Amino acid sequence: MRKIGIVMDSTGYLPKDILEQFQIRVIPLNVNIGNETFAETELTNQIYFEKLSHISGLSTTSQPSVGSFLEIYESLFSEGVEDIVSIHLSAAISGTLHSAQMARDLASRPNIHIFDSRSSALGLGVLAWAAAEWAHQGHNALEIMRDLQILVQQTELYFIVDTLDNLRKGGRIGGASALVGTLLQIKPILYFNKEGQIDVFDKVRSRSRAWQRVLDELLRALSTGKHYRICIMHVNIPQEGLVLLNELQVRFPEHEIRLFEAGPVIATHVGAGAFGLTFHPWPIP
Repeated sequence: MRKIGIVMDSTGYLPKDILEQFQIRVIPLNVNIGNETFAETELTNQIYFEKLSHISGLSTTSQPSVGSFLEIYESLFSEGVEDIVSIHLSAAISGTLHSAQMARDLASRPNIHIFDSRSSALGLGVLAWAAAEWAHQGHNALEIMRDLQILVQQTELYFIVDTLDNLRKGGRIGGASALVGTLLQIKPILYFNKEGQIDVFDKVRSRSRAWQRVLDELLRALSTGKHYRICIMHVNIPQEGLVLLNELQVRFPEHEIRLFEAGPVIATHVGAGAFGLTFHPWPIP
C-alpha cells in the first residue's frame, strides 16, 4: 500500500482530533496585525481580537511562502510518504495554491498532487477531511484526486456576514460588490461560485431569516435521502454556534453534524459574528 500524505492550509479549520487521527499536515497562512506578522496557527481568536483592538484599521493576510510548502513536502517524503495530496484555498481569492504549485516544481519528487478547493474555510476543510479518510482506507492518490473532483461539486458552503466592509477592503468580494452601499439592514448570504469567487447567494433582512434561508438549502439537499456530513462554522460567537449545533442535532439526528470555529485569516475577511454552513453527502459511493 502506497502511503499518502494529506496537506491543507490553515483556513480549513479542522480541529486537533481530526488532524491527529488522520495525520493531516497544515501549512499556515500569515496574519499581519500592525507591524507584527504571525502564522495563523500561532493565534487563537481571543489573542487575535485582543491584538486587533490595539491597532487602527484592519489586519491583513498573506499566503504561505514557497519555502514553507517545500519544507512540509520534503518532510513528508523523508517520513516515508510516497504521494502527497495538497488541498488549498480557491485560487480565485488567494495565491496560496500558486505557492503550492511552485513548491511542487522544486520538490525532490514529482508525485505531489495539488487540488483547488474552489472554496475556503470548511468548504476546504471537509474536502481535506474526506481525502484523509480515503487515504486511511487505502485509496491511492489518483483515486483521491478523482473523488475530490466529484465531491467538490457536491459540497455546498453558505456564510452570513454582518458587513461587507472587510471583504471589500481585502479585495475578496467578487460578485458581492453589487451589495456595497445598499441598506444597512440587509444580511447577505454569500457562497463560492463555480469559478471559486465569493458571490451573493441571497440577501435577507435579519440574521434569523438568513439562517432559515440557509436551512432551506440544507433541507433541499437532505430530501435526496442521502446521509450528509454537516458542519457549522462560526467566527468568535461560540454560544451562538452551540445553539445552531443543538438545533441541527435535534432536527437531523441521523446525520453527522459538527461545530467548528474559523480562525484569524477568515475573521480578517468576514469579521467577528459571521457564521456559515457546509454540507455534502458522506460517504460518497
